[in-house]
Amino acid sequence: MWSPPPPRSTGNLTVVVVVLVIVFLVVLAGVAAVLVGRRVAVPTSSPPRVMGVLVALSGDGTNWTLTITSVPTGLYPFTAKLAIVASGGATALAPTTFASLSYASVRAAYVPSQPGGPVSVGDRLLVSTTTYPAGDSYQISDSTSILAAGRLQ
Repeated sequence: MWSPPPPRSTGNLTVVVVVLVIVFLVVLAGVAAVLVGRRVAVPTSSPPRVMGVLVALSGDGTNWTLTITSVPTGLYPFTAKLAIVASGGATALAPTTFASLSYASVRAAYVPSQPGGPVSVGDRLLVSTTTYPAGDSYQISDSTSILAAGRLQ
């Protein structure tokens, strides 16, 4: 006599379905984490704004020449400020915009390489050596940060 085959076991099929569902959920969670992570990403801070300055003595020894060797973008003579502190710590020149510097009144002047534009590489600040002797410190800033600082020497 011939008997019908035994019914198929559904145990193996159940294990395969459970494994597939778990893999699908893990992949879905990973994709969701990537998408949410992109939206919640912390913005990176902008690089620091700095200015390169080369300090030299003029040929006749009457002025310090501060030549700008690098400059952050968007810096203009009416926002960039020069301040000078005497070697003893007193303020010799309060922060003054480049555009407002007058050699006749404060013994410091801004000499742009290309008049009418932003502060550029090659622009110079002339600072009197008699009013601001060696050992005084200069500081160049804008409305948010100190861009350059050093000693007149």
